[in-house]
Amino acid sequence: MSKTGTTTTADTVSPEARQRQAHALEVSGWGERFVFLQPHNLSFWVYVLLTGIGAFQAWSFFAPTTGFYADGFAVAAVLCGLCGLAWFAWFRHIDRWERQPGRLILAALLWGAVASTFGFALTANNAMLSIYTKLFGQEWTADWAAGATAPFTEEAAKLCGFVLLMGLAPRLIRTANDGLIVGAFIGLGFAIFEDFQYAANSTARAFGTDPVGNAVHMSLTRIAFSFVSHPLFSALVCAGVIYIIGTVAQPRKIGRGVAFVAAGMFLHFTWDDAGGLGMGGILTFPVMLGSIVLGFTILTIAFRRAAPREYQFVRDILAPEVEAGYVTDAELEGVLEKKARKAFIKSAPHHKSRRARKHLRRAILDLAHDLANDKGADTEAVRHSRSEVERLRVKAG
Repeated sequence: MSKTGTTTTADTVSPEARQRQAHALEVSGWGERFVFLQPHNLSFWVYVLLTGIGAFQAWSFFAPTTGFYADGFAVAAVLCGLCGLAWFAWFRHIDRWERQPGRLILAALLWGAVASTFGFALTANNAMLSIYTKLFGQEWTADWAAGATAPFTEEAAKLCGFVLLMGLAPRLIRTANDGLIVGAFIGLGFAIFEDFQYAANSTARAFGTDPVGNAVHMSLTRIAFSFVSHPLFSALVCAGVIYIIGTVAQPRKIGRGVAFVAAGMFLHFTWDDAGGLGMGGILTFPVMLGSIVLGFTILTIAFRRAAPREYQFVRDILAPEVEAGYVTDAELEGVLEKKARKAFIKSAPHHKSRRARKHLRRAILDLAHDLANDKGADTEAVRHSRSEVERLRVKAG
């Protein structure tokens, strides 16, 4: 069966292309399933135990006041939940290479929301703040204690969950890009529940005076700055740890890993201690703005450094498809490299063609994912993806 622009057939794909594909699937873990229930895995029991402790702590924290401020708590839960859903959708959108299974993402969110927040960070932070107050006084504590505590306690709490998830999904969490994505979801779970906690506390501290108004005000304040928060910090820290330890899919780069871990903790410090760094005055906003710019600059660098490994996996997984003519070299590079992508889109003869080429890029990635899910076999899902690529190629002109 010949394909567009070539006389090569699927039956004559070289053994080398098949070998490249098989090796990429083995090393990358693309297409692997995630099983949470692993009774013979110690990581499973540690995860369950610590999440259970976090759930108990959360109940103990909120239960005494829920009956008094139920309306405010409900409003805060809705607002923080909607913000979390928006970020969840965005993170799933940018998870374009190895799509992490939904159950793994839920496990990451649950750890960040329950175990890290209430099982670790709340207790450790309160203890450290008490110590700082006794050692350095109220004024120093107000300016510096948050930044001297949270980057260590909270990032360590989130990282513990990441390590446990690596133990539960060793074939799925292997590259720096995996660390960025899974770390971001752990951070997202932490951020949602921390924002809700702040809103609940603001309602309770007002002794029931306008509970809904207080909850709305605090929730919106936290949401306004949610784009620079725990997802960014933990994404950098978790990616850095992958570089430090190295995996079969990610060569060890200790210097780069330490730099990303330090960057995540430093950004956490600058964000929490913006008031102290800004000397409590007009410099606070420039410090916050600088932290935002620096944070997204480093995050962009982290994704760019992680991308080449994922690009190579895509090339290897699709090697038989390119050789058989189902995908062209230009189309494949248009999926991966930024310059090639722009050139591929701009070379389209008209607007509809450019739009079709954008969809074609997604269809090619879908084909790679279907091949990974079916271990390179010629299944119905793979054939359907090939037909979509062919259909969109015709529309793209």
